[in-house]
Amino acid sequence: MPGKQEEGGQGPPGSSVCLWLVTVLLLLSLLAGGACLAAYVLLPPQETPAWLPAVGLALVALPWAFWILTCAYRCAAARAAERRTMAVAPSPGSMCSRSGS
Repeated sequence: MPGKQEEGGQGPPGSSVCLWLVTVLLLLSLLAGGACLAAYVLLPPQETPAWLPAVGLALVALPWAFWILTCAYRCAAARAAERRTMAVAPSPGSMCSRSGS
């Protein structure tokens, strides 16, 4: 159906493609990081590259960093929206609220 909103009415149509893309990228990051760490543990110390554990940890930490930054952004955006709303709304003692009396 053209113009159909997502379930819950949030976001433009087609935003689920972006959601799936981010989900797949984060999953691949976890899998690649886990493979690097498994290779670091299983390979003999002479054959293990020095960069392998650092790359493995970075790839495993990437989804955590993404979600923490997403949460911080959402909190900051909600706080900024609340401040904008408070700045627009008249205070209880202002002249606008007394005009009805």
